[in-house]
Amino acid sequence: MGCIMYPMQTLRLNTMIFSKSTLATAFAAVVLGLAGCGGGGGGSSSAASATNYTATCADSTTQTSTVSNADALGKCPVPVSTIVNAALPVASTYAANGLTEELAAFNLLNSERSRCGFGTLKQNAALDAAAKAHADWQNLNYLISHGETPNTPGFTGIAAGDQIAAAGYGAYGDVGGPSSNFFGYNSKVGLGASSVRSLLNAPYHLRDMLAGYRDMGVSIRSSSDVSSAFNAIIAQFDMAYTSSVGRQLQSADQILTYPCEGTTGTDIQLTGESPNPVPGRDLSVNPLGGSVFIQLRYGNTLAITSATMIQVSNGSTVILRTPVTSANSGNAFISHQGYVAADAPLLPNTAYQVTINGTNNGTAFSRTFTFTTGTGG
Repeated sequence: MGCIMYPMQTLRLNTMIFSKSTLATAFAAVVLGLAGCGGGGGGSSSAASATNYTATCADSTTQTSTVSNADALGKCPVPVSTIVNAALPVASTYAANGLTEELAAFNLLNSERSRCGFGTLKQNAALDAAAKAHADWQNLNYLISHGETPNTPGFTGIAAGDQIAAAGYGAYGDVGGPSSNFFGYNSKVGLGASSVRSLLNAPYHLRDMLAGYRDMGVSIRSSSDVSSAFNAIIAQFDMAYTSSVGRQLQSADQILTYPCEGTTGTDIQLTGESPNPVPGRDLSVNPLGGSVFIQLRYGNTLAITSATMIQVSNGSTVILRTPVTSANSGNAFISHQGYVAADAPLLPNTAYQVTINGTNNGTAFSRTFTFTTGTGG
């Protein structure tokens, strides 16, 4: 997992936006946030340098790893579980509680997940509470981080797993907590949908937003909500599944993508993500374009042999970066996941056709689909 940060408004420098009067403060906040981001969402309660990772499997057994929580989970027996094909819209209480931006985020994410076959998520009160508490902790402590530090204002738990347990979620199989962070915004209006769009175009966040979780909580909190001078609005998503039920699973021969056929409104560029998907490249100055995510059934192995993207209107070829899978990403991606990204921003309100060729556990596949970008990003 990681963090997406949006800087101050007013003075535009490419896609990074700053206020002249607070440029130094904003820069310091962004640097501080980047330094604090990272880490996974599993259940480890170690603050920083744990050498052993333990995962609770869906059958209540445990597996351990010295590599990562994801590696420990990968050793678990695959539970008998399927994609949830819930009708849209999925019921929630956000509107009744006046949480319009949370409602917009919840509905948009479920709509995108459902359209492309990833399965919908249910609202969960404990995850809502955990998301709100962690967003507030970040604002109170002037930090952008998945983890929390004991004995600090608003502390609920060191790791994401500790935080949702404190909120009463119960025994979980896995948890993720991606967030979008907007600096210098005076209003939350529109940030619910914007946060989802940005997370769905950032490789490390994209995989969490579309993973096989079943439950979700979301909270969009500003510094003013907790009387903090951090000057940030944080959109925090907490997603999990219980160990008794297990993750949502697609069929063994199914290849899912995002975007998929008919997707509209995608972001045209990525101007910042932590961890940086292209280490050493300043995305605020030299952004990536759109990212395409590919997912197989959990436990399968994905290989991407080729990928192309063309602009539908004129057939021009979009330059893509080398596809990323577990084979060349270290521990960043599990074996069933991968992505490919455009090397430069796409055009707004433009249709693109993508063709992905690869193998699913050694069996060849090819997928071609068309998606359309939104107004910006």
